[in-house]
Amino acid sequence: MSPPNVFEGRGRGRSAARRAHIHARPDRDLFLRRWSLLMIASFARREACAEHFGVSFQTACNWFDAFNSPYGHHVDFAQETLPRYAEIMRGRA
Repeated sequence: MSPPNVFEGRGRGRSAARRAHIHARPDRDLFLRRWSLLMIASFARREACAEHFGVSFQTACNWFDAFNSPYGHHVDFAQETLPRYAEIMRGRA
């Protein structure tokens, strides 16, 4: 039999840990909305977005519809190649 866990009952439980991070969600939602606006402003078609970033058509659709966020290298590439990046992503659109 294993010895009793001396740390049991200390720290946060799973539900408390989830509640502690609830404030991070609005930032993610704001990012998704701005990323979606950037995609819509930068590309006439979703196919063009997919080709520009080298992603699947479904990924481009998810970005346009604000369902999924991009990986960091996509954000970096957008910052380098899309002229309205700073304007839209900083909320000045």
